[in-house]
Amino acid sequence: MRIYFLIFLVFVTMGARSIFAQTKGDSQEPFTDLVYSLSEVVFSNPFRKEETEIRKRILEANASEVRELRIQLKNLLRSESITKTDAKEKTKKLDSFMTSLESLPSLGGFLWKEDTGTVYQWGDWSDFYEDGFTKDKLRLEGQIPSFAYDRGTVYFFVKNPPGSLPAEFGFLGWESHFYAFGDEGSLRYTNDFHLDPSERLGDFRKAFDSIRKKFPGSQIITANDLTIFIVPGEPKPIYYVFLFLRLFLIGWTLLLSIYIIRMSLSHPKNHLPEHRVPLS
Repeated sequence: MRIYFLIFLVFVTMGARSIFAQTKGDSQEPFTDLVYSLSEVVFSNPFRKEETEIRKRILEANASEVRELRIQLKNLLRSESITKTDAKEKTKKLDSFMTSLESLPSLGGFLWKEDTGTVYQWGDWSDFYEDGFTKDKLRLEGQIPSFAYDRGTVYFFVKNPPGSLPAEFGFLGWESHFYAFGDEGSLRYTNDFHLDPSERLGDFRKAFDSIRKKFPGSQIITANDLTIFIVPGEPKPIYYVFLFLRLFLIGWTLLLSIYIIRMSLSHPKNHLPEHRVPLS
């Protein structure tokens, strides 16, 4: 009975990941989430898991900043009642609005366009123009955050203030370094504060070729309007603990599988005939 219980226990453990992966989206029970997390830590590649987590957190932070900035811009336009006439004639209301834009530290550029052309532009948009420095055609227009206003479209982009450190992502236990640059070329997110905050995407991309040679496994990920560089670090001792545990479970499962197959294919032993007492 003991050996069958061990076999059952091992197969249940090996199937935990797939089972709980299907039920995670439907169940919010703490026990289910705990078992799923443990199985994911034990059976998944820690570097791949870290890469997924880095990308997820950066995109969440970026989406949050874009959403907050969009709300601020909409509130400014509505509260100051800016019209196309104000923009074209450069009234005092437009001067007040420009001062309000300058007070938004995360705003890199503001562009109000309509079918006939540009209504008002603030900030440096030169890196976004497909045809150079003109205002006719935007590059990657579908990826630039925007919203409709007064029968036109307002485009904007997020940028860290000059000289400021990018948002910190210093999570405990991460070995990898990452560098996320915005589509206009500025450094947005990183957990390596030895890098100059004024570093540009083009310069870092050129240096990344030498980084790849020194750190194999380094890669570039493009996500929405961000370009993310990930440089893996040295694994910590806990990585080898989980690696040994994975190899042990795999080996243990193989041995049990062989044992079960041999037992199922072996012929039953011939039983001796029952001893009968001769009749007198």
